[in-house]
Amino acid sequence: MNYKNFAKILFAAACVGVWSLSSAATNTGKNATVSRALDNKLAEVTVITEFLKPVRLSDMVSRHRPGFQDVLVKVEKQTKTCQGVLLAGTPRVATLAACVKGDDGFTVSKVTLKFANGKQATGEANAIRTQGEFARLFVKRAVVEGLKGAEIANIGAGKSLQQTYKDGSALLAQFFNNRGVISPRARRAMGIKPSLKIGSPVFFHGKLVALANSVPNRFPVSLFGGVSEDSLTVVRPDNGSALLK
Repeated sequence: MNYKNFAKILFAAACVGVWSLSSAATNTGKNATVSRALDNKLAEVTVITEFLKPVRLSDMVSRHRPGFQDVLVKVEKQTKTCQGVLLAGTPRVATLAACVKGDDGFTVSKVTLKFANGKQATGEANAIRTQGEFARLFVKRAVVEGLKGAEIANIGAGKSLQQTYKDGSALLAQFFNNRGVISPRARRAMGIKPSLKIGSPVFFHGKLVALANSVPNRFPVSLFGGVSEDSLTVVRPDNGSALLK
């Protein structure tokens, strides 16, 4: 065989080998990203909190005559439905403190957590821990069987998402657009409704970075340029997220 032709064959084989390895690595990376995104989606939890407020006769009258007897008149009920997220490697769910806090006079009666695996857990006030802007709820490990949960990103105290990530603005824009947080006119034209909910988790590069604290009526543009983060509570150590660790 001609040595030049043999050398060409070896070179071509080497190129094919390198391309194959590169292609395999790329596919592996894509598969890992897709798998992580699926795990994060399955980590989302529906949090339903029920509150009670006893209303007594003394609450309804301003003056009490001699011999007045205070009695329970009725019990008012209040319900909040939010989103939360299962934390990786633990039987703990993170949500906003506002989701487990009732209006004045209302106290927690029951909390129901609904998971992506079809199971649900019910707890009382003693199953909740709050600190700053976050709340943590404990469940039995059997309830979250098969769910991996979400990992928490490392964001510095006082830092915004766009200060932390170079592609933060683009990722935020993608997050809001994917959940229908666009102009009302555009939503009507496209026939969609916002899927964003209070407590919805935000993931950057596969890790939990924030929870939604409100649902903007339109795409949130910042007055200082970029995307406004006012509707998000960033998971960072200075606002109570240490409770989630």
